[in-house]
Amino acid sequence: MDNETLLELLRCHSTPGDEGEVAAVLAREWLDAGWRVTRHGAYAISARCPGGASRKPRLLITAHMDSPGFTVERRERKSLYMLPLGGAGFQGKSTPAILKTAGGKVPVRLHCKADKEGRRTYHFRDPGTPIRHGDRVCFAAEPTISRKGEITSPFLDNRLGCGLLCEVARALPADGLAFEVVLGATAAEEFGGFGATVLARAIEPDLVICLDATYESPEQRVLLGKGPVLTLSDASVLISPAMRDLVLEWFHRRGLLLQTEVYNVSGTDARAFPKVGLPAPVLALLIATRGNHSPAEVANLADYASLREVLLRFAVDPPPLLEA
Repeated sequence: MDNETLLELLRCHSTPGDEGEVAAVLAREWLDAGWRVTRHGAYAISARCPGGASRKPRLLITAHMDSPGFTVERRERKSLYMLPLGGAGFQGKSTPAILKTAGGKVPVRLHCKADKEGRRTYHFRDPGTPIRHGDRVCFAAEPTISRKGEITSPFLDNRLGCGLLCEVARALPADGLAFEVVLGATAAEEFGGFGATVLARAIEPDLVICLDATYESPEQRVLLGKGPVLTLSDASVLISPAMRDLVLEWFHRRGLLLQTEVYNVSGTDARAFPKVGLPAPVLALLIATRGNHSPAEVANLADYASLREVLLRFAVDPPPLLEA
């Protein structure tokens, strides 16, 4: 695996609606691997496998490029006040952050204050550079990897998925695939999810794998280091028991790790595909993380490697989901 590309992605400033830095890394990596890249306005980017046969069913593997951040709402005296984009938050009173302006990136200290009702406001002191209404702030990223293989960084949701899209492009064989494989990356998953709607209409896949991060949940036995996670239900996807069993059997026969989760809140880009009328089965295959949407999210790189293997094997020898 190439952790350097993942680390580069983690250092990108990519808040909802401003995903250009991540899109540029993906386009470079896909083109270097020989894939054909298409941009779908500012909403999504995709790449098709070289030599892919259009007569085969189309498999779309997708991830989202944005991570939660903040946008400049107003100025009060010597401070700039922010609105969260996508549910960003942190413990404590302040955290290092990066302001992105037309003139470049500026380190700032993002402060949080809660009122008596628990409502939070976010602000930073004016750094003395030109700032416009709507400029963006994200957490400062300095990723670290422990001896146990745990990576700590903001934006693991969902630069892990974007990193896997680069891994698949480099490692997928040119021949012997069961699908015409398309890789896709979307904008604004954390704020409206409209990038996935554009991608769904543009690609019209027969089968979809959504890559994302999820929450460690000891109550459900969803743990870091125990393999990827299949979402059986959430606010965006609902897997039938029959489809669940097909997927579980496929993993079991190949000796691959798989965890499952069930809940009714939050969700992924998975909702976009049936929403636009596509009958494609949608699997949400996720990586468990701790500290989601904070400056110090944690994941285990063994899960990242496991999901990489799953995607490569899936494209060659998939479970019979299209026959179910």
